[in-house]
Amino acid sequence: MAEYSSYKEKLEKHHNKAIVEVIKDLYVNEDLGPSVSAKKLGIPRQAFIYFVNLYDLKKLKFAHCKKKLPS
Repeated sequence: MAEYSSYKEKLEKHHNKAIVEVIKDLYVNEDLGPSVSAKKLGIPRQAFIYFVNLYDLKKLKFAHCKKKLPS
C-alpha cells in the first residue's frame, strides 16, 4: 500500500489535481486502456489498475455499454 501512496503523491504533485481526476482523464475521457495509461503516467500497470478499482472507474467507463441479452 505504501508503494501506491507514493505513486499517488507523485502523480497528484505532477498533474496538480486529485489522482482520481488524473486516472479518469486517461481511462474514461481519453478511452485509453490500463497499459497505455500506465505507460503515459510512468507507473506500473498494476498500480494503474489498483487506482481504477479503488475509485470504481470501470463502471463509469463502461456505463454506456449495455449488454444485449438474447431473447
